[in-house]
Amino acid sequence: MNDDNGKPLTRSQEIMTLAFRDQEECTTKQRQRWAPGGRDAREAVQDLTSTRDGDGVSHPSHYTSHPSGIEAIELTRHHDFLTGNVLKYLLRAPYKGSEVQDLKKAAQYLKWAIEKAESKESK
Repeated sequence: MNDDNGKPLTRSQEIMTLAFRDQEECTTKQRQRWAPGGRDAREAVQDLTSTRDGDGVSHPSHYTSHPSGIEAIELTRHHDFLTGNVLKYLLRAPYKGSEVQDLKKAAQYLKWAIEKAESKESK
């Protein structure tokens, strides 16, 4: 086996070349399985998460039902995970499934946020 310039490879270089070639083939097969037709992974994911006639993935009705028209994500992105989830569940609760369930979820995230803040203060 020779390198790109025609120079013979050592045995260890041949082994590495074959290993990388094998790895590249496996990666290519995996990509084709995840993104058929040569599409990249980003396109495949967009297909999986895109909305079709209001299928409720990106913008279900409870995301935009608040009278202000503000989506919860616009507020939550400015907060940490726990506080953001409190806001999200409070804002969406009246417009989605079980209001009581979402209020309980908000309460649980608020409890965790309080515990985290108390832990910081006690240090």
